[in-house]
Amino acid sequence: MPRRGSNSASPPDGAVVTAGEKGIDQTFGRAAVVLDALAEAQPSGLRFTDLMNRTGFSKATLHRLLAGLSGSGLTDIDRASGLYFLGQRLTAWASRASRRHGLSEQIAVSVRVLSERVEDTAYLSIRKHEMALCLALQEGTAVIRALPLNPGELSALGVGSASSAILAAIRDDAEIERIFATPAHIAYCQARGIPQEHIRKHLARARQLGYAFVDDLNPEMIGIGMAIRDPAGDPVAAVSVAAIHSRFNDPARREMVLAEMRGSVKTLEAVFAQFPPTPRTTPFPQGG
Repeated sequence: MPRRGSNSASPPDGAVVTAGEKGIDQTFGRAAVVLDALAEAQPSGLRFTDLMNRTGFSKATLHRLLAGLSGSGLTDIDRASGLYFLGQRLTAWASRASRRHGLSEQIAVSVRVLSERVEDTAYLSIRKHEMALCLALQEGTAVIRALPLNPGELSALGVGSASSAILAAIRDDAEIERIFATPAHIAYCQARGIPQEHIRKHLARARQLGYAFVDDLNPEMIGIGMAIRDPAGDPVAAVSVAAIHSRFNDPARREMVLAEMRGSVKTLEAVFAQFPPTPRTTPFPQGG
């Protein structure tokens, strides 16, 4: 029997636990912060100390959270390296959730149609705080195909055509500066030798053109990206097309690709408008 006043008792069958109930909201909120940090670090994983720095949790709190998450299959640890990763159970949950709403299917259809019409590789990436996550890819039918990303890969906002389009569509310049200052963004760019000047150059170019045009990240490839906005006008994703340089030498062909991309953006904005918005940033509570 639980002690009087204890929060350890489970709710009776059929009871609804409401947000804000003492203990429940805090525990789930802290667990979500840990999972968000691991998601942003995929596929590299994070050490325990890295998780402490990103979440601001104390050592004892983080140990307790990871023990519970690992016991439930929501996180995994590689014993050899000491790195933590998202658990396989989350993959199954995500797959079932996307099937319920049909979001992944609708996205895949739009990306496939765009790729078929332009005959080049098309992508869709969604915003994950200061990063962009590649969600869908369709290889083009051109003889030589550009494949700069794979589904599930993260890139820092401003690095690559899709992530540059998302960054340029953010209307609050102060938010952009906060993105540049986040540890994940700094670490990604430093690991790949990408200076901030490169990102700012493409930010200005994308705002001038109305779309991202990245021709100097890969010497053999050009990428064009367009932001997908939610009903409030904030960027939630971007569609992009990648091809070798010679595929964009013809101005008429480039205009054809841009026109097809604008049509895809319009279709995808209607798709995303069907679903509830997700927070653009995650607060990292301090202390534990």
